[in-house]
Amino acid sequence: MARQHGKDVRLYLGERDASGDVSSITPEFAAKTHEVTTFASADWEESDPGMLSWEASLEAFYQPQAGGIGRQLEGVGDSIACTSIIDGDADAIGDSGIVLGPGALTKRGEPKSVADMMKLSGTLKGNGRAGMYGKLLHVLASRTGSGNGASLDNSASSANGGRANLHVTVTTVTGGTRTVSVEHSTNNIDWVNLLTFATLNADGTPQSNTQTVAGTINRYLRAVWTDLQGGSATFAVTFARY
Repeated sequence: MARQHGKDVRLYLGERDASGDVSSITPEFAAKTHEVTTFASADWEESDPGMLSWEASLEAFYQPQAGGIGRQLEGVGDSIACTSIIDGDADAIGDSGIVLGPGALTKRGEPKSVADMMKLSGTLKGNGRAGMYGKLLHVLASRTGSGNGASLDNSASSANGGRANLHVTVTTVTGGTRTVSVEHSTNNIDWVNLLTFATLNADGTPQSNTQTVAGTINRYLRAVWTDLQGGSATFAVTFARY
């Protein structure tokens, strides 16, 4: 039975590779339940599930300088476009992880101690279904022009849709269509578009984006980048089937 160590986790927080900042993160998932017990419930309490939500508390080493995580998590109420928590060093397509959609910074702490490094704590909270069994589709790497990553074999198709996250940490791309997409295939030969992320910025600004799809997802998946001109883009892509 394969076991994994927390030291191998990588965290992509919006457009930031926060792996070198954060020392722990605890994602939790919840569903509201609503009382529907009636006289005919035969001595049993009954309930129906309602809205889904997630919450992730994290601890990091405080960095106040421009571009530091202290500035990224500066404003309570600010939104993070998407979060991906990847196991296994995030160095191979297929590494497992958790794929989360938009979340708001609902709490921020900054404990200070004479005997310790300055720390930062925060809590992200989001609505909607979490991708608890996600996979890495594109290792964080720099790309130019057009191309595609290696395919991920999921052994079979699925029928319930899923969520994909794009984390662009660095970009100098200024021209072209500047798109990153996810394609799927039934046979690892013939590929069709499954989803396309928001167009990459042309002003060198890092960005992140999340997309959901419904229905059938074929057995094979891969990341595709198209017409990245005038520079390069460093990005990671994650995908979770529902």
